[in-house]
Amino acid sequence: MLLLIGWLVGFGYSQGNVDGVAAIVGNNIVLHSDVLQQAQFVAIEQRIDPSKNPYHFEKIYFSTLDNIINQYAILGIAEKDTNIIISNDEVDRALNQQIDDFILKAGSEEQFLEMAGMSMRQIKADYWQDIRDMMVVERYQYSKISNVDVSRIEVLQFYNSFKDSIPSISEKYSFSVIEIPFYTGEKSNMKTVGFLNGLKEKILSNNASFDSLAQIYSQDPGSAPSGGYLGFTQRGTLVRAYEEVAYSMEIGEISDPVKSDFGYHLIRLLNKQGEKISTQHILMTIDFSEEDRINTYNSAFEIYSSTNNNPAIFDSLSSFYLKTYKNNSGKYSNFPLSRIPDFILSQLKSLNDGELSLPVEGKDGYFLVYFYTFQKGFIPDVDNSWDLIYQYAKQRKQSATFINLVEDFKTNIYINVLNN
Repeated sequence: MLLLIGWLVGFGYSQGNVDGVAAIVGNNIVLHSDVLQQAQFVAIEQRIDPSKNPYHFEKIYFSTLDNIINQYAILGIAEKDTNIIISNDEVDRALNQQIDDFILKAGSEEQFLEMAGMSMRQIKADYWQDIRDMMVVERYQYSKISNVDVSRIEVLQFYNSFKDSIPSISEKYSFSVIEIPFYTGEKSNMKTVGFLNGLKEKILSNNASFDSLAQIYSQDPGSAPSGGYLGFTQRGTLVRAYEEVAYSMEIGEISDPVKSDFGYHLIRLLNKQGEKISTQHILMTIDFSEEDRINTYNSAFEIYSSTNNNPAIFDSLSSFYLKTYKNNSGKYSNFPLSRIPDFILSQLKSLNDGELSLPVEGKDGYFLVYFYTFQKGFIPDVDNSWDLIYQYAKQRKQSATFINLVEDFKTNIYINVLNN
């Protein structure tokens, strides 16, 4: 976030203002830092680098601020609607889907976290309530505009007025991907476990402190600089394997190496208060050996051999790998070319319709691509895309209807935008 703060200072904001209030909406305070974080995610979605496009990011910032103000204006009224019920599971799914979309656009989870400037744990903690609020507002909006429709005459009027600004339909691909992460064998696991056991012995023999070793060796970028401290966390916030061990420990105790999806953790329990714990950890990811690389390739080639002429099985496996590993695996139907990662697109361009690629080595493992169809880009009009033009016209009328409703709400709410 330092990059964004530096950008704002360059546009006349002092450090105090960056961390201060951007707007007041009724009883709600909108902080500059909250607007910045959300604007950063919009920039990621639009693939915009704030340092290279500062004026474009300035527009994103103020547009984000307007959206937050409108959301607060609606939220208080929407929450009183007893017909709107949203479960925690729904919010979790929506949040995870949003994060998955950002990761796909960023290219990898590592790049996404680097661009966001936060750990995954912090992102989920900070944005859970925002996602829930957004879902409440969206459902309230739907209840108010779902009955708004357009006639044939209105569709034609819309097209005649906006045909020059209707976006062209980009090239699209339909394909499936299976990404097989590098499989770590027993030797690689034991090497990592042995290293962490060595660190534990140093701590227990008072030859080194947990804090200093975490700063030197931990591969968790979010906590390593502060000595591995995670602070107090609610049960269910951290990965299950970590929590199962941490909640069973005595205060001050240091665990044996604990394996999770991130690698191995050395955990120290600092405090426990009911369903909350305070811990620090040293995380070591598992280094992949040449033997591991070969084993992963063999697994990928086995999938290639068994699914080469059976796309239905391939699609089923792609869904399994997506759910299991949260990577680029999955089925993509009519997916815009602009949103396809380069390493997948390069394979699609080398394949024929209905062809499966051989295993290709990537950064985190091997992947396979099943290419189905390609759709050329075109400019939609009322002859070749009536349903699409109808939807555009309907959405515009619905949007105008709801905007008028929001403006009515705002006349009865105290709103003060600072330094704008």
